[in-house]
Amino acid sequence: MKSRIFRYIAFLCAVSAALSCLTFGSAETEDPAGKMAAMYAYTLNDYLFTYGSLYTENPGDSFYYEEDGAYPNGVIYSEIVNFDADKEPYLLIFLADSEYSVGSCHIWKYDEQKERSERIAILDVNYMKLADGQVGSFSMGTSNNKRYLIYRVYENDTPVIANYYTAVDGDAFKYIVPPAVYSEIGVMDFSNRYFHSNVDISGFNKSISQFFDRLKNTAADSVTYPDIAERLQDEDEAHIEAVLKTVTGLNNFDIADYKTMDAYREALSIKPNGDRFYLISEVYDLGDEIYYVRFSTDRSYYNYALLRRSDDAENGYQILKVRTDCIPLSDRELKQIKTDYDRNTLLYKKTKGRLKLLKPGETDNSGAEKEQKKPLISVDKILDRDAKLPIVCIGGGVALALLTILWVYLFSDND
Repeated sequence: MKSRIFRYIAFLCAVSAALSCLTFGSAETEDPAGKMAAMYAYTLNDYLFTYGSLYTENPGDSFYYEEDGAYPNGVIYSEIVNFDADKEPYLLIFLADSEYSVGSCHIWKYDEQKERSERIAILDVNYMKLADGQVGSFSMGTSNNKRYLIYRVYENDTPVIANYYTAVDGDAFKYIVPPAVYSEIGVMDFSNRYFHSNVDISGFNKSISQFFDRLKNTAADSVTYPDIAERLQDEDEAHIEAVLKTVTGLNNFDIADYKTMDAYREALSIKPNGDRFYLISEVYDLGDEIYYVRFSTDRSYYNYALLRRSDDAENGYQILKVRTDCIPLSDRELKQIKTDYDRNTLLYKKTKGRLKLLKPGETDNSGAEKEQKKPLISVDKILDRDAKLPIVCIGGGVALALLTILWVYLFSDND
């Protein structure tokens, strides 16, 4: 009998250990796509800030240097490319640089160990050095599961140079023997007289804006914390909205940038910049009464604030970080930033108790009605308040006695 009991206990321990291993294993294989998309979005954002985006009034329009009086400048097109199927994706950015009169393709990789993007290659072509009658072009080629970056030079419409490029394990390579390419899509072509985009860059280059938004959405969608926006009670939602209405002028604010409380409070004293709060889109509970709130304004859909719930703060929430018209935080960034804020000495003391949330699908009104409809049952008290402590003590003594008997039985002889 006792041996069967021991086998049962051992089985329960083994099951518990296996479940623990499965739990820790899933944590180790966290999907890095959100952080990678965020890093690529930051990289593209830097290019757009430096060069701007190149655009035309109509699809297919060209830039003629003599007529326009200036060389083209700006990001033309960007794409994430798996040069080899099921391998790491790379960020390609095609641009025109007026300062050096070049058409370029820059290739970036994501280093998962360092969790950042790194440039691995720059392909520059000075189109003013092309001879009369020569045309250079960049395109993307495909064959089976492989993709290629292609640069060609045409002379009198005949290709005289064809270079094929790829990236393997974080390094860019040029093919010695040209691969077989089954399909090809042009990106841009140019000569010493004109510059032309093969992709549609009209409408202030809508393709770049749409690609940038896809990167932002991938980063935003990677968040695994619970979204409690729909479960906030009206009073709590009103308090958060009141805070957000005061932060729309904080384009880039972080409490970590300040050493003293006076400097922190002074930085919050800003003048409105004209942006107006519009709507809360998501609220994520990061723990320790820190909340990641995404919201929209009349100018941008991509804005966020990190708030600390505290009785010492105006409207009940301390402002920790604010970014407007920005790239949303990825799941990995949120986990790291939560760890950093746990050590910040300027954080107010958190409010005691958890934020009270509505049940899924419940509203404040339905909750109130439900509360009012609860039947009131009057029950006479049988036990006096002073009798509760002795009863608890007696119950504890009985439980301890039963445990002692079980212990003696388990360690007695099998006979």
